[in-house]
Formats: sequence, C-alpha cells, structure tokens
Amino acid sequence: MDKYENYISQEQQEAFERLLLDQMTAEEKASFMKKLNADSMLKKQFEEFKELFFAVEEAGLRNSMESFHTTFKAGDRETTATKNKFYWLQIAASILIVLSLGVWFFVKPSPNEKLFQHYFTVDPGLPTVMGTTNNYDFYEAMVDYKQGKYDIAIRKWEKLLLENQHNDTVNYFLGSAYLAKGNANKAIGFFKTTLHTDTSIFSKEAHYYLALGALKNNNTEQAIQHLKMVADEKSEELLKKLQE
Repeated sequence: MDKYENYISQEQQEAFERLLLDQMTAEEKASFMKKLNADSMLKKQFEEFKELFFAVEEAGLRNSMESFHTTFKAGDRETTATKNKFYWLQIAASILIVLSLGVWFFVKPSPNEKLFQHYFTVDPGLPTVMGTTNNYDFYEAMVDYKQGKYDIAIRKWEKLLLENQHNDTVNYFLGSAYLAKGNANKAIGFFKTTLHTDTSIFSKEAHYYLALGALKNNNTEQAIQHLKMVADEKSEELLKKLQE
C-alpha cells in the first residue's frame, strides 16, 4: 500500500465537497476548518482535492456551454418537418413512459433492492492528481473509472492484476467498477480479495460494499455481518433498518 497511502476515503471526499459547495452549517465549517488547520496531511489532501474539483467543474461548465451553443445554432435552422418529427417523438416518448410505469407496477423492486438503491453511491476513486510515473497505468484507468467508463477501467486494472493478484487497491477498485455496472457477484469476489490484506486501508469500504452487494443479491444475513464490521453513521443506519 505504499503507493496509495494518500487515499482519501469517500466520507472525507464528501466532506471536502460539502465545504467547497458551502453546504456546511456555520458550526460544522468552524469545526472542520479547525481540524484542517491542525492536520497538515489532511490540509494537503484538501488542497489537491480542491484543485481537481474546480478543474472538473470548469470542464463540465465548458462542455455545457458548447452543447448549448450547438443546440441554439441548430434551432435556427429547424424546419417545419423537423418540428413535426419532434412532435411525433414526444408522443412516442409519452407512450414509452406509460408502458414503463406499467412494467414497474407489476415488477416492483424488493425491499433489499430499494435499500441498495438508496444507500449505494459509486466510490469516487483516488484523486488522479496524485498519480506518478511509477503507477501511470493504474491512474490512467482511474481517469476512465471517474468518467464512468467502467468497462475500459476494468480491462486495464485486470491487466495490472496479472502482475500482482493480491494487490488490495486494484482488487478494491475492480470491485467498485463491477458494482457500479450492477454486477454484484463479480464485485463481491474482488472485495473479498481486498480483505485478504490485513493492513488494507480499504477494509471499511470493502465491508460496506460487500454488504450492499449482498443486499443486491437479497442476502440480508450476509449484509448484516459485513455492516457490523463498519463503524460509521451510514452503515449503522442501514444495519438498524435491516434488523427492524
């Protein structure tokens, strides 16, 4: 784990994001800033995260503006035939929505599936600004992963896994990518391998996602066992709901 000692947990990244988006109460912000100023490593991680956060935000805004201008220009050239086509597409879309609602009515998600959907969020991954030339291939896949290109990231990480089958970091993020794709069975295997490393910094996250994978497979008992290994507010809340 010497290559990835700067890993920022999902919980920590969420706190950084809430601070940057000004979503903290005055008390929370004061407490967090005090903690930030007292911990040099935490402050370094925050600065790196902030740099990446604003870079992604700027890129997203630029893409949105380009999309807007493209649509606006196309609208100037819109013909009556195009408008009629759009009208019929709206009708078709309405029919599809009605049909979809009908299917949902007859195939409602199970209680465990509902809990999975409520509590599952994709692991945000490692900040790619931390990458070095020594692990370029890993961070190249991380960029794909953070962009939602899970199949590409999986192919790259599985190739790296051939060099070290028990690398907890690669196993953990392969599990994360597969679970993001909805493949709980494949994800569970990688998360379990992550836990084979006693000193893994991903142990808490691996147990949490193993619990969610078990929920997706409708295995409540397994989910409970893994949640008992995690001591945080979200896990305890989910555990309580499963034991009610």
